[in-house]
Amino acid sequence: MIDVGSLVRSPRNDLGVGKVVEVSRTDAVVEYFCSVKNRFRKTVPLGLLQEARLQRQTRCYLWSTTQERWIIGRVYDWDEDKLEYEIDLPDSQSLQAVETELYVRCNIPIADPIDILAVKGQETPYFHDRRLAFVQSAIEQRAVSRGMTGLISANIDLYPHQVEVVRRVLEDPIVRYLLADEPGLGKTVEAGTILRQFLLDEPNGRAVVLVPKYLLEQWRQELENKFYLSHFADRVQLVAVSDINQISRNANLDFLIVDEAHDVAAMAHSSDRAQQQCFELCQKLAQKSKNVLLLSATPVLGREQDFLTMLHLLDPTTYRIDDLESFKEQVQNRQEIGRALLNFRENAKPAVLQTTLAQLRTIFAKDDYLIGLATELESCLKTKKTAEQPRLVRTIRTHVSDTYRLHRRILRNRRDAVEDVIFDRDAVPKTEYDLNDEQWSEIQTVLDQWRTVAPKSSEYQRIFLLFFRASGTWLSVLERVVKARLQKKSTPELDREFGQNDTAILTKTALFPEEREILETLLNTLEKPQEGLDRLSLLRIAILRFLAVALKVPREYHSNPRDLLSRIQQQIKRPIPGERFPKIVIFTSFTATCKEIAENLAKIFGKNAIASHDTSKSADDVEASLKRFKTQPHCFILVCDRSAEVGVNLQLTDWLIHFDLPWFPNQLEQRLGRVDRIGSKMGVQFCLFAGPDLPESPHEAWFQVLKDGFNIFNKSIASLQFYAEEKILKLEEKLFAEGGKGLSSEIEAIKTEIEQEKIKIDEQYVLDEIDTLDDSASQYFESLDNCDAKHKEMQRATEGWLCQALHFKQIEHPSISGLLRYQPTQKTLIPSNDLRTRLIPYCQQYGSYNRRIAHQNADVALYRIGEGLIDALGSYIRWDDRGQAFAMWRHDESWDAEPGKEWFGFQFNYSIQTDVQPAEQVLQAQNIENYNLKALQRRADALFLPCFETVFVDARSERMSLVEDAELLAILQRAYKGKGGPNRDYNLSKNRTSLLDSFVDPLEWDDFCQKGRVVSEELLRGRSAFVEMCDRSAVTAAIQLENRVNQLQLRLNRLSKSEQLLESVLADEINTESLLSDAVLAGIRRPHMTLESVGFIVISGRPPVKSEDEG
Repeated sequence: MIDVGSLVRSPRNDLGVGKVVEVSRTDAVVEYFCSVKNRFRKTVPLGLLQEARLQRQTRCYLWSTTQERWIIGRVYDWDEDKLEYEIDLPDSQSLQAVETELYVRCNIPIADPIDILAVKGQETPYFHDRRLAFVQSAIEQRAVSRGMTGLISANIDLYPHQVEVVRRVLEDPIVRYLLADEPGLGKTVEAGTILRQFLLDEPNGRAVVLVPKYLLEQWRQELENKFYLSHFADRVQLVAVSDINQISRNANLDFLIVDEAHDVAAMAHSSDRAQQQCFELCQKLAQKSKNVLLLSATPVLGREQDFLTMLHLLDPTTYRIDDLESFKEQVQNRQEIGRALLNFRENAKPAVLQTTLAQLRTIFAKDDYLIGLATELESCLKTKKTAEQPRLVRTIRTHVSDTYRLHRRILRNRRDAVEDVIFDRDAVPKTEYDLNDEQWSEIQTVLDQWRTVAPKSSEYQRIFLLFFRASGTWLSVLERVVKARLQKKSTPELDREFGQNDTAILTKTALFPEEREILETLLNTLEKPQEGLDRLSLLRIAILRFLAVALKVPREYHSNPRDLLSRIQQQIKRPIPGERFPKIVIFTSFTATCKEIAENLAKIFGKNAIASHDTSKSADDVEASLKRFKTQPHCFILVCDRSAEVGVNLQLTDWLIHFDLPWFPNQLEQRLGRVDRIGSKMGVQFCLFAGPDLPESPHEAWFQVLKDGFNIFNKSIASLQFYAEEKILKLEEKLFAEGGKGLSSEIEAIKTEIEQEKIKIDEQYVLDEIDTLDDSASQYFESLDNCDAKHKEMQRATEGWLCQALHFKQIEHPSISGLLRYQPTQKTLIPSNDLRTRLIPYCQQYGSYNRRIAHQNADVALYRIGEGLIDALGSYIRWDDRGQAFAMWRHDESWDAEPGKEWFGFQFNYSIQTDVQPAEQVLQAQNIENYNLKALQRRADALFLPCFETVFVDARSERMSLVEDAELLAILQRAYKGKGGPNRDYNLSKNRTSLLDSFVDPLEWDDFCQKGRVVSEELLRGRSAFVEMCDRSAVTAAIQLENRVNQLQLRLNRLSKSEQLLESVLADEINTESLLSDAVLAGIRRPHMTLESVGFIVISGRPPVKSEDEG
């Protein structure tokens, strides 16, 4: 029964336990106890109240009438018969108390630790020091990450270019960006990190991630393994673009991510109504969502319409889909700027820099900031002060890029600019030639005859291309193509291999005179038994030889293929402990070939050794096969058709085999991109089965075109995709007209055209590129990298509180070194309710403080702020009053032992950060709603890093003062030493609390503590070193904030006629940014201080007691 004095809780609020102080017929007034001096009341319907039974270890407060003070104890047990609690007290005693005598703190954290000390509710310094270490570690991590907890806690390797993208987005209050990194540089990781931060920032926020169907599983795995998607319940909906109708049009949506956004943009102009509707729904989602990330590596040149449509999704007011001509004009105008910047590099010759500076002065005559930098650089060039030259060049490039890019929220990294994190492509394959020369000679002769006599029309040209492609792989594919041509009938399998349009041309185009005879001759050649080894046999031998070296098979087995095979089969069946089979990936463009290879190799090495990825399999089967290859040591061969050329990461590959080469260079680029990406192994080997070693072989010529013309095995051609698409039409004509000789004749032209195309692309890209060597970017990454190196210190700080103070147990992983988790025990000093709701959910998963170890293992937490356990512990520590206040007697033999000669005073520990309240007041005054305050705080953290300051206050006189004496500070700053030896410390709680009365009258203690609190903050704010730190940060911040406003102003000044709609938007943003800049600077000059903990310290040359009892 609920009555006055009852302890209750309501499921309708999160306030926790309260005490009933009034009861009426329908309602009750509940008092919530925040601290002794801070309580508030709420009226709650009786029907919504539940009686609260206090769990063991619950902290509780009682008023002692005999001692006339508050006593703090812990619930030990409940006596059902007597309806009394047994309460453990700090001095190893206990008492019985009824419910009405007990007060329990509600869920609101303590506002100020001084209130605990003021009621003499302090705990041992042992608790304080361990809590303080954890709090300091959390503040240091926040400073290092600049509040980007989603980044620092993501289970990813940190790369400078990715970190810089994330930083720029998360410090921007408007998160509507196009992430345009070139393929393989980690756009998915960047987007996943930003998404994780959003989910941490917005506990109720919802997100939709739209991806192509073939990338769905990859995204699901990345989001789970690296960003712990499952920790956020059902707040993220991962949907294939083709299934976009699954998304409710009425759903609340806060964040939209679209991968391969150029494909979605292209749907806007499709003739297919279903695709148009798909785009229209995506457009509505983008308009509805406050935050939008589009991912696309598509260059603007050649795809202006799609690029404009993507920008429309980000900013529909400024970029209208129907304004293509104006947009093309903007793109063209960028060429001039890009051309000027192209050679403006740190290592450029002085003459080149001088010429470029003259061009920049002309283009940007009204940009005073740039003109000033140009003057400074010119002075350096004249005086030959080379030390400052690289910095000034970088600063000018960054300024021009950030101010005049096509859209200021396009972020692009290029492979050439991040060479330190991705290996130079070295994928030129070792070639293996087919040995059945007689058969190949006949095939090549017959195909050349067909090509020579066939009518010179586009249909026959396309049919010859099909013959060429089919002859470059397992020859049964060519046989099927020839039969389909002769029978004028395709099959579903051929339709899938070549596409229905091409098979329709193959089967419906009339046979020319002599064609049947030629093709029947070819068919006879293909069907008759052949001498020599075919390509499948060569593949088996090549794999055996590779395995022999990798597995260190004794050389006596190498000369006999039968003995070698037997030995390797034996090692597969009975593996040697610690032995590692190399991971071999075989690519072919054809599903039929893929199946044949897989079946063939399974007969030799066993089914368990072979995995396959082909279009005939279901998505689940493909995923299971991939997982087996990646995780099982003795599944070492993966056979793939073209379905694995997109959306599959194969960084673990040791040897990649091209069983055949695709006709389309962009397809080969995607194939190579499976292994040529961030995180891939060094020393991956490549092999190509190049067909016959015959004069004028068209397959050899095609290989040379790809190798020497496109240079695709040494350099990514991802940015040249449109050039490659156009050039392939010319190559198809050449192949049909002149065979292999025609292909070879184009190599020099391709080289020249690519160089010209690259210049055009570079001129466009140079404005959108991110400079990760910029001082701000490099300093930020360096601080993150240094933080990771301190993982052992983070572990000590966390376990000091979690294990040593609260008595959790560390559990090491049974088989993986460096992985651990934490488990409560019978001694754990947290009530079971709090354990169950706050901490237990994060105690089942293993984790690591070492980023490298965490990243090497799936389903592993990285223990940083932002991770579930660390954040839960941080939240609980803010509520838990233990460790927030202490009092101790420090015995120091160097001090005067005479009674009355003791030193006494306070230790105040403050966390310091920019005061963002002035900025929030600006937003209110401007009636700006929904401004991203978390982004504002992150920007403030970057301008003034959160820090920790300790102040010792001498309280021996009426006028309290700052302790500055070095000898006294050395004594005060010593670590707590609770037992044994000289110069030990004594805890002034428990039964020693009365010792405080010797220094401060008990009736004045509260006021004494409150005065110390006020004085300490005044003394800290007036300390010269602190003032200098704030002033120095404000000067640096003022420059950065002014640059930001200036860039916006310059962008406004250079708006073209087509961008006039942006004028008012930019003007409003400039006004807001100017006001916010002033407010943020005010918050830096007078930062916000939070008292994290407080202690009262006595220093004496004598101990307070004679016995050597515990400190």
